[in-house]
Amino acid sequence: MAPTDKRHNWFGLVFAYRLDGQGGGTPLGWKDIEERSPGAADNVWLHLDLRHPNALHWLRQDSGLDALTVDGLAAARASPRLVQRDDTLLLILKGIDYRAGAQAGDMVAMRLWTDGRLLISCRRERVRAVADLAQELGEGQGPADIDGLIAALTDRLMTHADDVLEDLLQETHRIGHASDAKHTENLVAELAMLRRRMMRMRFHLVPQRRALGRLGAARLPWLGEQARRQVRDVADRCLQATDGLYAAGEITEITQDEILQRSSETTERRLFSLTVITAVFLPLTFITGLLGVNLAGIPDADDPYSFLVLCLLLGGLVGAQLWMLRRKGWL
Repeated sequence: MAPTDKRHNWFGLVFAYRLDGQGGGTPLGWKDIEERSPGAADNVWLHLDLRHPNALHWLRQDSGLDALTVDGLAAARASPRLVQRDDTLLLILKGIDYRAGAQAGDMVAMRLWTDGRLLISCRRERVRAVADLAQELGEGQGPADIDGLIAALTDRLMTHADDVLEDLLQETHRIGHASDAKHTENLVAELAMLRRRMMRMRFHLVPQRRALGRLGAARLPWLGEQARRQVRDVADRCLQATDGLYAAGEITEITQDEILQRSSETTERRLFSLTVITAVFLPLTFITGLLGVNLAGIPDADDPYSFLVLCLLLGGLVGAQLWMLRRKGWL
């Protein structure tokens, strides 16, 4: 298991491992890191919490990294990219944000620097892929070397993104089927929220695919062909994910248009019905209003059958109007 000594995290060290080359690792502390010589041949993975000032102090003062690299690792906002300098790599990737309150599609940065022997990873928010690999190393089932560790991290980051993408696609299909239901007032708002989530996710995955493509093509003495092949496969999956997000966005747009069109047709039918009713009753209202004036001289006012005759005339008028509307194709 990963180290659980709270003193480590208190000083900005989440965990550190010395890889044994067989899938396991030995937990290290700050003292072991400080005593490690810069040119040591062992493979070490060091994971820092940038929210603690001691981690930033170690990066700037004791890590031996240049200022540009430290700034890249410690930047508050970072987009996916790959920077290669001689035999070292600065790699920034995005992983799914699993914090409470995070929405599906929100992503957080994972920052990596390595020279093939020392791997420094930095976080501001928890990345589940890192915790999964740390646990595998503690159980002796992790990667054997640094290039395998980087490839495994990219694979797990993409696996978690695939899971979220699948959830977003299922939600898209659910709303698409729900658009056939009678009550669709809230579907447009749900679709808009879903489209924003997919756009945010695609915004991160597009540059991440480019960074992974460059990593898969990088020629470094410590980066083996197997690791490059695995990274290229992850880059292909990232491309498929971005294409899937684009297609899902098109589906949500079509679904939203269908909902709005259906709502517009419903409104038009209701307005048409009201218009027909108004047209039918308008002559009746005029006649009854005319006969209802308080003036002398209304014909047959004293005839006991005049009201019945008036009702029959009005009924005949309504029938004639309905016949005319049907003949014109309005009904």
